Amino acid sequence: MMPAGPGFIPPFIPPSPGIPGPLRVISGLVRNNLSILPEAAYHEPAVVIPGLQRIVVVTGPELTGEFLQKQGDRFPKGRLQNEALMPLFGNAMISSEGADWRWQRQAAAPLFRHQDMMDYGPIMTASAEAMVRLWREAPGQPRLINRDMMRAAFAVISNTMLAGGASDVIAAIEKGHGEYFKYVNWWLANRYLGLPAWLPRPGKAAMHRHEDNLRQSVRALVREKRARGAHQDDLLGKLLAAKDPETGRGMDDERIANNIATFLVAGYDTTALSLSWALYLIAKSPDWARRIREEVNEVCGAGPVGSAHYEALTTTRMVLSEALRLFPTAPIILRDVLEDTELQEVRFKAGDIVMLPIYAMHRHRQSWENPDTFDPSRFALDSPKPVRHSYLPFGAGKRICIGAAFAMLEGVIMLATFVRAADFEPLSPEPEPMGQLFLTARAGIRMRVSPI
Repeated sequence: MMPAGPGFIPPFIPPSPGIPGPLRVISGLVRNNLSILPEAAYHEPAVVIPGLQRIVVVTGPELTGEFLQKQGDRFPKGRLQNEALMPLFGNAMISSEGADWRWQRQAAAPLFRHQDMMDYGPIMTASAEAMVRLWREAPGQPRLINRDMMRAAFAVISNTMLAGGASDVIAAIEKGHGEYFKYVNWWLANRYLGLPAWLPRPGKAAMHRHEDNLRQSVRALVREKRARGAHQDDLLGKLLAAKDPETGRGMDDERIANNIATFLVAGYDTTALSLSWALYLIAKSPDWARRIREEVNEVCGAGPVGSAHYEALTTTRMVLSEALRLFPTAPIILRDVLEDTELQEVRFKAGDIVMLPIYAMHRHRQSWENPDTFDPSRFALDSPKPVRHSYLPFGAGKRICIGAAFAMLEGVIMLATFVRAADFEPLSPEPEPMGQLFLTARAGIRMRVSPI
């Protein structure tokens, strides 16, 4: 168990009092899907939630390892999760299984090589510095910091993935993105209940508009780039030229469009949210802000923060890692049980939904000391490493997030740049964590930003 030093307890999602019944599960899926987790999920390795379809909540590290790593092939990605993702992402890697997933992963993996990621450092630096300039134009003004982080992260993803030349795609995402995820839990509840997709539900028309606009704009971009020749100057160009190393097969335009939409949406959402939560935590812990500032000044001097500084920015990485522990941006993984089985003395039935809530694993009383407390020193180089399969901000096993290294590099560069450049003061109301497809703050995160 990792020790925790003094710190504060940020807002958290209260566990469900007892095992939730069917109505509580449905209302929880709609309102805040992490609210259905019972208190026992933060203590025990597994908890069964009976109902219309049995949910087994798995949070113990050894049992988690069975599902995500040791026996991952036996438990496909959850149908419920895939069906929630497919309207927006089609048959992309994120919503595929088996051989269909495998060849896409093999084709895309070379795009995320270490050196290629480091070469994107200047784009990350420039995007962070552009946001700092914006803050300096209106010093001391209250801001929705999550909105600022979305803007900064999207500048990175558009300039690395699309070389900055995709105004239609950018407009489509900015126009409908927030509204889409406002209603995505209603779609998740629809899938859980097995209701026909044609039934009315809140936000259905808005979600369909966003799906159509995004997919049409990305398809047009892929066709245009294919027609003029796939220069490998950005991730889209590299994806057009990518081949399955086993078969030599490339992706067709529809598959490429689906994966580009996935990388765009998931790639900037997760970074923006992790930075938003990290800045909130720093604003509440001025000593950690001071330590980051001192580190950046020592490592980078008066120059910009870049990829060459990543390894030396240990304090910044500690704070970002702790923010990802307390507020993992992708807070739930689902797996399906296809046949009766027993693992670690827990019985699973064919048809069970296995819920692996990263949020609860990161606060499990058997793996972490004072787990609700903000304490970046847990991740100091001389501290004990987390219990295996207890810290999974990017998942684990063969389906671990393909962009994990990209996200960490971007997060460290941008966090260091922001904290060196400004003071952050949290404003009311306190952010309320909410489980949707991502872990968001219900009304955003408001802060006063005062450039130094």
